[in-house]
Amino acid sequence: MIKVSDLSFSYNNEDEALSHINLSISKGSWVSILGHNGSGKSTLSKLMVGLLSPSSGSILIDGLPLDQAHITEIRKKIGIVFQNPDNQFVGVTVKHDIAFGLENQCIPHDEMVKKIMEYATLVGMEPFLSKEPHQLSGGQKQRVAIAGALAMEQDILILDEATSMLDPEGTTEIISLIKRLNKELGKTIITITHDLSFAAQSDALIVLKDGQIILEGTPKEVFKQEELLKSSHLELPFGLSLYNEASKIETIDKKVLEALWAFNSKM
Repeated sequence: MIKVSDLSFSYNNEDEALSHINLSISKGSWVSILGHNGSGKSTLSKLMVGLLSPSSGSILIDGLPLDQAHITEIRKKIGIVFQNPDNQFVGVTVKHDIAFGLENQCIPHDEMVKKIMEYATLVGMEPFLSKEPHQLSGGQKQRVAIAGALAMEQDILILDEATSMLDPEGTTEIISLIKRLNKELGKTIITITHDLSFAAQSDALIVLKDGQIILEGTPKEVFKQEELLKSSHLELPFGLSLYNEASKIETIDKKVLEALWAFNSKM
């Protein structure tokens, strides 16, 4: 569904924020792009939705090149929810915020009302439609932002550090919603994060360092490379590090090992 080929980008035409990136993300998968601050992960997310233009290389979304000729069609397929939910509110109430993108698409009123109710209910915000932004928690604001993206009925959703400003309860809410969107509705989810506990729940990981991909694979495969992760300022949580140590024991029961992974890879 998404194919990135030899992609490079520079903000100043000298230093490359991204250098020769190649990756593929299949339809219906949940992929986490990991990296410390300055690794290039947020730059990559902006390139994938057309907010930035690459210095070189290409991006294909469902076989369509991401360029000016196709940007309108591609933005019907892919949306992004940014880190700070306070910066995402454009409406005076939850209802108006979800309606914003639909109004820009000139959706008929009756259809718009139906979509607002459908997606507010999907993310658990239907009882809050008349609430103002300051009356909501961080997790609730993030769910509203996701509802607004879903109302555009895009198949691909990028969440850029969507849990970094949330408390544990808000983080749990968003993770539960991501799983439902991915597993039940078949949405392709791309999460941009530096939180390895969060990323452990996705299908695949891509790790960036200094604008280059240094690791990719399943969470189990990537987390075995602890030293390489540490070199990128990414620290495995204790439980996942313990799993790595246990997996080195030749006599350990595989069922015990799998139980240890299941327990420590679920937040």
